[in-house]
Amino acid sequence: MKIMNSKRLTFLVVSLTLAFFLASTLPLIAQGEQSVKVNAKIGGKLVLINQTKTIDLSVDPVDQPTAQGGHVLIVKTNAPAYSILGDYGTFEVEDYDLIGNGNLTVASTAPDEGEGTGGSFVNIDGEVQILAGEEGYTNNEETPITYKLTVDFTVPTGEACTTVVYTASMQT
Repeated sequence: MKIMNSKRLTFLVVSLTLAFFLASTLPLIAQGEQSVKVNAKIGGKLVLINQTKTIDLSVDPVDQPTAQGGHVLIVKTNAPAYSILGDYGTFEVEDYDLIGNGNLTVASTAPDEGEGTGGSFVNIDGEVQILAGEEGYTNNEETPITYKLTVDFTVPTGEACTTVVYTASMQT
């Protein structure tokens, strides 16, 4: 009988201790506020896409003294604004500089609030501001670019090739 009483006594002490502990801590747990701080760091990105690899322009001084061709640059960015520059290599037939003599010109149109050439053709001087200060935060914004080649009898016959490197930059 003593063993039972001692087991009962142990059970009673453990039960009372557990009841006291739960009675004193449960109200604190139930009434306490818990919070978590969430921090986010979002990186700025700009993607420039050019799907056209070659623009062919065929001209002659009599039958077709002017030819135009173009393409579209696509921008995706989470920057507030962006700009695009075009950097031109040499474009010569024999020793005749088609860019330096103003035979090749470029026009661009801003998709929204930015500044392109306003659709007007401008002479190329090494580097051309294709688009400046264009509104960003876009998943798919298109900037049309058109090239115009004009020749007369002062331009020698032959072929010329140049590469245009476009660089887009974010403004924050």
